[in-house]
Amino acid sequence: MQRIYNDLTLQELFRLGSVPKLRSIVLCLALATPLAGCATVSVYEPVSAELSLTAEQSQLQKASEAFNQDTRSKKLATGEATLSTLADMLAGKRAEENAYSRAIGADRLSPAAAVARVREDMARAAQDLSRLDGLARALIGTGDMARDDVSAFEGALIHARQARDSFSDAIVTANKRSDAEYQVSLELKPLDDALLRARETADDLAAARVEADEPVGS
Repeated sequence: MQRIYNDLTLQELFRLGSVPKLRSIVLCLALATPLAGCATVSVYEPVSAELSLTAEQSQLQKASEAFNQDTRSKKLATGEATLSTLADMLAGKRAEENAYSRAIGADRLSPAAAVARVREDMARAAQDLSRLDGLARALIGTGDMARDDVSAFEGALIHARQARDSFSDAIVTANKRSDAEYQVSLELKPLDDALLRARETADDLAAARVEADEPVGS
């Protein structure tokens, strides 16, 4: 954790200002993986803000919400990325830790059966995240995206990163009773690859949105 923040303390983070200013820090923490650095993303509204129900949602917004609901229903993610959860994560605490592992019975099933279930759910998550990435890339190509599109995609990335943590927890639990150790990085490579691509897309989507807001000739 100190490596991610380069020794930046929690008190120093809070002195940076309001919640919107801390949003990129919260998302950076939520998406950080051992394989890649943090994505720098837009700073519009907090990620946890609900999308407007008065305007028609785009295909990306609808698909992102469906992805989020699927991960939450499977106990893979909570989607929380607030200042309070930031403080908990810096202190080494995580909400509903091992909820997915307990839900699939990773501590009761045979290790092979538990890991097989993880592989199935992980492959689905990686496939769905890749589909979201494709929708976001297509939206960038049109140049016609809304603030809610950026927030929706970033929210899905937070859910995906939390799902990755849950899959890792379940494999670690299975390994405690397994004669042969399952390698987390190898088992979760498809999702890690999808996360890496999606983080790059999040940067491009946010930049395209900012560019679309700039007046011509500015």
